[in-house]
Amino acid sequence: MELPPLSGLRVAQDMHRPNPSDLRAAAEGFESLFLTELLKRGRASLPGDDLTSSHGVRMAQDMLDLHLAQHSAGQARLGVADAIVRQFAPKGDNP
Repeated sequence: MELPPLSGLRVAQDMHRPNPSDLRAAAEGFESLFLTELLKRGRASLPGDDLTSSHGVRMAQDMLDLHLAQHSAGQARLGVADAIVRQFAPKGDNP
């Protein structure tokens, strides 16, 4: 039984290297989900009243939370996206 050449293995490993921009986008997407949950849980801990307890108001608040989280991810400097990029970037590609 003959073993495959090592150069072929290196090429196969390079094919699985994440694109840095795709990795950053995925990390910021996860940070956005984290911020959305943080805002949602924080809002749920507030005492409610009859004015803010309708379905329409809750839906608008959820949409606002999602919008804030999407636009804050990567800019809020929480470090979640940076930590994910450091964890999953190939060795030598880390900033």
